[in-house]
Amino acid sequence: MNFQNLENIDISDFQHPKEAQSMKRLRETKGFERVVRKFYDLGIENIIKLQFTGSSLKLSPKSFPELYQLTERACQILGVDHIPDIYVHKSDEFTARTLGVDNPMIAISTECVDKLSKEELLFVIGREVAKIKCQHILYQEIGFIFPELMDAVSPLTLGLSGVLSSGLKYALFHWSQMAEYTADRGGLLVCQDVYAIKKLYAKLAGLPERYWATFDVGELEEQAKAFEGFKERTFDKFMRFLYGNNLWAIARAQELVNWIETGGYNRVLVSKAVN
Repeated sequence: MNFQNLENIDISDFQHPKEAQSMKRLRETKGFERVVRKFYDLGIENIIKLQFTGSSLKLSPKSFPELYQLTERACQILGVDHIPDIYVHKSDEFTARTLGVDNPMIAISTECVDKLSKEELLFVIGREVAKIKCQHILYQEIGFIFPELMDAVSPLTLGLSGVLSSGLKYALFHWSQMAEYTADRGGLLVCQDVYAIKKLYAKLAGLPERYWATFDVGELEEQAKAFEGFKERTFDKFMRFLYGNNLWAIARAQELVNWIETGGYNRVLVSKAVN
């Protein structure tokens, strides 16, 4: 892999504007600060981390040198000083998750390690490091545990009605959708292989393994551009809120292709290149 070395990457260099707006709305949503405080008071983050550390294999430079080097590369590009602990957990899905606000750790599935190319892995890891860079972890953890959290502390502790709880849940859900766009941009800056990322999107969208070697990523790009014509109406948002994102691989591909074609990606490469 031929990389362009970058330095002094700032969050503003790759944060998606929709995510910035959604984050602002989330922080202003009634009850959010109380949920954050209760999240810490109940020690929920430790419970989440315990779930992964107690059932996953921790990687080291000696046991998994390639994965560790990819993580080092991602941290170097995005300017994250502390290299997070890395764990591999058993799963037949392409998943990765970052946990821990103060001491982040990345949990990556065995399916990723077994099936993805080095370039695709670098993108996946780069996305997680981008979340650390952007300080997304707290909000993602709250979103992950939110239904259980509301059952534990509502309505007496938080003083929120069911309607307000749903409003906060939607704000968290919408932000998490937009945060995927920001993470993808960070992953691209780390990976710097557009073809590999498009192939990964196709896999996330359901490309059968028997067609991985022959699939033309141009078809994915055409579908992504066509998706751009759909407008997000209130009903669409409501349905997404109810049924989840299902990875939204095509929507994510559309957003990243647009960032590339409008010159945003190249501007960062040029302005942050190490001479």
